[in-house]
Amino acid sequence: MLMKCTEILLQDHIAIRRALDIVDAMLKKLDEGQRIEIFDAGTILRFLRVFGDQYHQAIEEEVLFPALLLAVPGDTSLLELVCEHGGERTLVDKIEEALTSRRGIDFHRSSHQLTSLLRAHCEREGIIVCDLAERYLSKEQDEEITAQFMTHRRQVENHADLSRLERKYPPRPSDAARPDHQHARAQASA
Repeated sequence: MLMKCTEILLQDHIAIRRALDIVDAMLKKLDEGQRIEIFDAGTILRFLRVFGDQYHQAIEEEVLFPALLLAVPGDTSLLELVCEHGGERTLVDKIEEALTSRRGIDFHRSSHQLTSLLRAHCEREGIIVCDLAERYLSKEQDEEITAQFMTHRRQVENHADLSRLERKYPPRPSDAARPDHQHARAQASA
């Protein structure tokens, strides 16, 4: 059976949340006065840039959201999600700049803002987009969007670095109890 576009969207959110858990664990180490590897921070930023933005958000903005806006032209919630994408890109730029120039406080502040924003965004997007897609996309539209997701997905980096970084920067015990973290783990093992 062919997956629905919203199932892929939610799977992508799981991968993004895994990356955010790594960033949070890095920030915790910094809060405790420990060091993190700049290479590791750069690796997770590359993942967020390539997978989160250049693949996931781009396909939403170029394929999924336009299809939904055609079906529901007056829906401003989709436009708000696109604006949030811009804010996320700006924060990733700030984090990369802080990392390159070795400004730890800026790195910490912007990284914390990004994880908070992206977690809330994934939650809102999952609710809004899944509801609209279920109600307004035809089976054929859904299949076309799914095909676009899958075509572009094959072109992005794999998740091998996520597993390595998760071992190196495990989530805090309080993070492991978060509902979205439990959902992500359950989905990742399925």
